[in-house]
Amino acid sequence: MTRRRCPYCYCTNTKRNGTTTHGKTQKQRYLCRDCSTTWSNMSRPERFIRKLWREYAWEGASVAALAERHHKSRSTIRRLLDNYIPENDIVRPRPVVTVMDVTYFGSWGVLVVIDPNAKAHGFDDTVLYWAEITGTERTADYEVATDTLEAMGYHIQAVVIDGRRGVRDMLERKGIPVQHCQFHQLQTVTQCLTKRPKLPQNQQLRAIALTLTRTSKQRLEQQLDAWYERYGEWLKERSAETQGAARNTQNTHSDRVSSGSRYAHARTRRAYFSLRRNLEYLFTYQDLAFIAQDICIPNTTNALDGRFGVWKTKLRAHRGCSKQRKFTILRSFFSGGTDEGGNSI
Repeated sequence: MTRRRCPYCYCTNTKRNGTTTHGKTQKQRYLCRDCSTTWSNMSRPERFIRKLWREYAWEGASVAALAERHHKSRSTIRRLLDNYIPENDIVRPRPVVTVMDVTYFGSWGVLVVIDPNAKAHGFDDTVLYWAEITGTERTADYEVATDTLEAMGYHIQAVVIDGRRGVRDMLERKGIPVQHCQFHQLQTVTQCLTKRPKLPQNQQLRAIALTLTRTSKQRLEQQLDAWYERYGEWLKERSAETQGAARNTQNTHSDRVSSGSRYAHARTRRAYFSLRRNLEYLFTYQDLAFIAQDICIPNTTNALDGRFGVWKTKLRAHRGCSKQRKFTILRSFFSGGTDEGGNSI
């Protein structure tokens, strides 16, 4: 008699192990003597597809590896993967602090909104909203995300963003408090001054910026005031070339003045005035009104940026797959439904 093959270790050292009732019918159960696994002869294609997808998307197994592991052809594995349908997004309306940002995968991107405090409050729906972005991200994309979340029943208490001014203005018009990501602010300063500035003025300004996570709004404002009092005249200096160009034009308020290109220390000006402009939004998380209500606002977008890094690392194992397959993988990451530990990213 031909013995049943174990679906787990694929050996034939198996035996019958009683029956189980499924509805009005009885199904034969089997036991593998090698791996001690039991199973029945009921067909469960959905369960196998979910297992296959977990190994493919979360564990990074290739189609060839899955075909060899499960003793099926590559075309069968591809067909089963195409049949996978991600779980529906969970909607649990509640007051939330959100982090929103866009990440790109070549020519297209995804706008993602998360609740960084979801697990701390006993919820497993960390990703609240996502949408595909074609081309450059726009303020309208963030506005649609905000309006959609409110229509779903979420009450947005505050939003952490990377610093796009249009998005910040839009949120302010809606009466939503904004936290400017301190890490992105430091990146802006570093981009202007470099990590090892040569000029003493730039060294001191960068040293002030490096205290962002350890200081308060009042203290930072005092430091910026002291720096400007000492180097304000130096900051207004203009190069000889642009001064000559200014004398040759009759327009005293030229575009060069407004853009800052006629100043000798334009990059330092950009770093300083960036800190000045964003000062009002860099310390929203320290607002006593939020602390009194036990509302935890992150001071950076790291909770979302870290997820972007994990998702892109997992997608890197499937470079050659289609855009539709990549998008399905991302959807399964958003729901966390195929991860053995739940939404553990």
